[in-house]
Amino acid sequence: MESPTENPSKAAEYLKELNKIIETQQELLEKQKRRIDELEQQVAKLYHENACLQDEHHRHLATCRLQQGVLPAPPGVLSAIQENARHEK
Repeated sequence: MESPTENPSKAAEYLKELNKIIETQQELLEKQKRRIDELEQQVAKLYHENACLQDEHHRHLATCRLQQGVLPAPPGVLSAIQENARHEK
């Protein structure tokens, strides 16, 4: 059996095949990079949404405590609740 170095046309075929493989791998890498970017953006959006929901939940709990008179709210919470109520109207 001939080695690729002994047969230039075989060597050229192998190079073409290797170049195809490399091109396919590069395309795959680019596709994966785009998907990673999309997922990172989605994670950032969900992180922000989660922070907003947690803040809203804490304000809701503080409001409930104030209405029930259970515990005094930490300083600034009442004004934040009132400010939020103004923005919601």
